[in-house]
Amino acid sequence: MKVLFVNCCVRGEASRTLRLCRAALEQIQETLEDVTIEELTLDKEEILPLNSQRLAQRHELEERGAFDDPSFRYARQFAAADLVVIGAPYWEYQFPALLRCYLEQISVCGLTFVYTEDGRPKGLCKAERLFYITTAGGPILHRNCGFDYIKTLCGDMLGFTQMDWAAAECLDVWGEDVEGRLRQAEAELRDKIKAWK
Repeated sequence: MKVLFVNCCVRGEASRTLRLCRAALEQIQETLEDVTIEELTLDKEEILPLNSQRLAQRHELEERGAFDDPSFRYARQFAAADLVVIGAPYWEYQFPALLRCYLEQISVCGLTFVYTEDGRPKGLCKAERLFYITTAGGPILHRNCGFDYIKTLCGDMLGFTQMDWAAAECLDVWGEDVEGRLRQAEAELRDKIKAWK
């Protein structure tokens, strides 16, 4: 099983989100059989937002079906994964802009999705399951905009049918037991993954 870990934990090894992601990946290796993890660290990639020039170039390549072009490497990698894990901090009710730019790169008509005759998108990705991991300085409550966006894009457009999330919240609230909250989140995400069997 090929697991793609999309690492948008922009604080590097000091990231609390990355700590949760490492725990999740460890549990995935323990729970599932024959796991290979491929990590894509977005902070080390040259991922730019689409502008008029890049969009025109991409559209021309899509029209020709030239999906072997290097510009589609992220979309090809995403489409080929059996399971996707995304880790990103909870920023401004969502996630860092770097992840949004990545999502633009993988949303490629003819490679990760197609439009049906009635104009609806149909996913072409191999994976059905996605696990989203985040940490927040305060409470997320009903404002889980990051996961809601991922769930809508990957479910309605890219064909994922099983999507879940895990979080450690209130990590910057004065007086909170931060280590305790992180350990609790690790235990909860491990339980979720164990239930995949």
